[in-house]
Amino acid sequence: MMFVTRITLLVAIQGVAGTLVARQSRVDGGVPVKIDVLQPKNFKELGAKRVKITYGPLAIPSAGDKDTGGMITYSDPNLVVPCTGCFITGMDTDLQWEDGTTANANKGIWLHHTGLMNLNRTDAGCPEWPERIGVNGNERSSFDFTTKGTRKAGYYLQKGDQILKAIDVMNMSDLPRSVYLVMEWEYIEGTPSGFDVVWPVWLDARGNCFETPLSKTGVTEAPVFNSTMLEPGYTVPFDSDLLLLVPHIHDGNVAQDIFMDGKLICTSVPAYGETEAFVTHEGMYGHEHEHEEEEPAHEHGPHRTRKRQDHDHESSGHTYHVSSITQCANIGKVAKGSKFLLTSYYNMTEHKPMTGHDGKEEEIMAIEFLHFARPFDEAMKDIQSQGKPNLQSFVDTVRGLDG
Repeated sequence: MMFVTRITLLVAIQGVAGTLVARQSRVDGGVPVKIDVLQPKNFKELGAKRVKITYGPLAIPSAGDKDTGGMITYSDPNLVVPCTGCFITGMDTDLQWEDGTTANANKGIWLHHTGLMNLNRTDAGCPEWPERIGVNGNERSSFDFTTKGTRKAGYYLQKGDQILKAIDVMNMSDLPRSVYLVMEWEYIEGTPSGFDVVWPVWLDARGNCFETPLSKTGVTEAPVFNSTMLEPGYTVPFDSDLLLLVPHIHDGNVAQDIFMDGKLICTSVPAYGETEAFVTHEGMYGHEHEHEEEEPAHEHGPHRTRKRQDHDHESSGHTYHVSSITQCANIGKVAKGSKFLLTSYYNMTEHKPMTGHDGKEEEIMAIEFLHFARPFDEAMKDIQSQGKPNLQSFVDTVRGLDG
């Protein structure tokens, strides 16, 4: 079983195939932005706001394109964000067609990866790099730093912060496509009393700085294996609250565990095929193809891993894909010096890994974003004392993984 070490996530800083918008109007090489005002979900009494920002259109080549194979990365080192001098309290990401409906696997389009970096701050796990804020995949996880309005916390955007957004989109159709990246942002302007600063940490089986080859973490050619982050893991250099844990894994995953000082504190379990948008049929180009409009309607029931249904789509021409994964919230106090590790569990017999157009299996991923809550003054003092991050170091490292 071959795992392709292909990390396009956030690597399109140089030599990109395209560029997302860098302003609120069309610019050379860019795409336009549309902003819609929505009703906030939490903290209305504190003046919370919510907007939907649509970036696009993004032109995605066909699966038969010789240069890209249908996979393209767009990047913007100056992403349009809803505010500065504000707390980002929640983020949601989607890929949509022009009519506003979701573009997903059943129609041959994948939000393969998308990620955010703050180019003005250094990363908690790999201090030479810019700060990694969050990562997402086709599961399209929500980031709610308030945990449904129960916590006063958010990612603080300073004036002048430069946010980079990169997105990998994969087209499995033999036709070129046009899609839109859509993000909903919830935020509170200013510095409301009692709000903590969210401090993101990227925890990865490959190590904080991707220093460990996947083969060293336990990944094998056998269909069932565990991928475990090696010692020393990540050690927290401050007292804090562990507010939110958001995982990112790939098809084939059955669970992911997070350990603090050797104690299990969080288990995330993926669901597969909760809606027909996450179910594909085997077919074109040696992998799954989208449902055609003329196909007869039929149901694709959801299931969590480890719970099989009587009708097994994965053995009858259908394939379930990861459609969500559980998160953990409000874990509690974390003392300075606490150590975090993770183990991710894969079963490629129970759930097929995704394959590319060349027939090779996509690499596995085992990532968990830990979001710590810190008092505002303390966090800002640390931010202001940081040096300048080295974006080129990050790019070079990821390109090295790309082989």
